[in-house]
Amino acid sequence: MKISSYFFAFLFTLAYQASAQLNKFGQPGKFNDINTVYEYRKSNWDGTHSSNIFLYVADSNKLESFKIWEGEEVATLVSATIDWKIFSVSEFQNHKLRRGKEPEFIAKLSGQKKLNIEVKEMRDSLLIADLPWQSYDFDFAGLGFIWRALKNKKDPFWFHIADVAIINEQPKFVNKGKADVKFAGYETINNKNCLKYSADGVGLENKGGHIWIDPATYMIEQYKIALPDEPGFENGMMLLVKTFKQTPEQWEVFKKQKLGE
Repeated sequence: MKISSYFFAFLFTLAYQASAQLNKFGQPGKFNDINTVYEYRKSNWDGTHSSNIFLYVADSNKLESFKIWEGEEVATLVSATIDWKIFSVSEFQNHKLRRGKEPEFIAKLSGQKKLNIEVKEMRDSLLIADLPWQSYDFDFAGLGFIWRALKNKKDPFWFHIADVAIINEQPKFVNKGKADVKFAGYETINNKNCLKYSADGVGLENKGGHIWIDPATYMIEQYKIALPDEPGFENGMMLLVKTFKQTPEQWEVFKKQKLGE
């Protein structure tokens, strides 16, 4: 009986911690950047291995990330839906884009606490360990988007990271752990007086770094993380280059033009 009481008390504590964390977020406010493209340059800290990432705010809960290497005929398009009840991504869709061909489906994740995973014919599921959760493989685009919903931008908070890892020589979507975020002051990036935060923890394999947020939009202006998020990188940096407006129709044409169509 005593063991049972301790067990349920433990579960209650975990549930309360998750709820308290979600309570640090509130209404996201106005979305003045719908139909805005955020053009980022992703690279190592020294600028090598660079590529372009175009993040499109399609709606108040929808993001599209278009990644392409200069001169390549292949690109990656990741579409994400943000659930403003759990301040996390509730759906990912990943497609490979090739010049002159129809988009090729790669993978889909959907759900809230439990994610259903589709990778071509493979089906799997994952119970997310903590909420809110975000993906570093998604270049923290979802994280940047929910920043606008933080009630107090200077309060520390954490989020859970779930991403692809190689298990027994096979890719698998896994819980990676928490990342703690703490306000670290102000610093000028791109001639903007940005909010600077430290970010580190088990979710980043204790190889964290810093994130700079534009106080006008609460989107990521830059991040520098010691942990690389994909092969070929020694570490990770993403810097905002510019923003511009595009209608959904213009956005579709833009992607095709980048592929050389």
